[in-house]
Amino acid sequence: MDLVAQAKNMRAILYLKDEDENFIKFVTKYNRRRSIGLPEFIATKGKCFIKLGVPKKAEKFYEKLDEKEKTIFLSMMFIAPILTTPSYLKDFEEYEIAPIMAKESLDIKEGLRHLRIAEYSMLDYRLSNENEMEKYVVNDLKRFWRIKGDKTKVGSYVAINVPKNLKEFVRGYAIAIGIKL
Repeated sequence: MDLVAQAKNMRAILYLKDEDENFIKFVTKYNRRRSIGLPEFIATKGKCFIKLGVPKKAEKFYEKLDEKEKTIFLSMMFIAPILTTPSYLKDFEEYEIAPIMAKESLDIKEGLRHLRIAEYSMLDYRLSNENEMEKYVVNDLKRFWRIKGDKTKVGSYVAINVPKNLKEFVRGYAIAIGIKL
């Protein structure tokens, strides 16, 4: 498995508990040229979707995780934000470092823009030498100035604890973004 090549072409990691045909159509339509990663518990098929795995060294740790934690782990590993619906953002609250609040729910245009911004944020942190993640996140929230508000939660900075021996693969945080169709 070539993690670098997969990560370079990946737009996001999909998180859905139930198959949502309309959301899948939206994802397929707007991601023709970049792939969307699927954890093994999502059975969706389509050209843009790729099943994700973890390096052999991380398998034991990964197997012990629940579905939400697996999604966060994959997002942190591939440096690709989590794409979901607004209703599933609550699933990530226990892992939340900071919420992303807006004036209103993200429509497709703003959702895709802020999915890209989330990807840049994750990559910038990963490339930085910053060790104080919470401090970094507080400053990084400024990236979402176009939608800033306090009425609606549209995303979250989230993280799980990863063993030190896996830090070469997984470091930093994930950002979950909920897009309303």
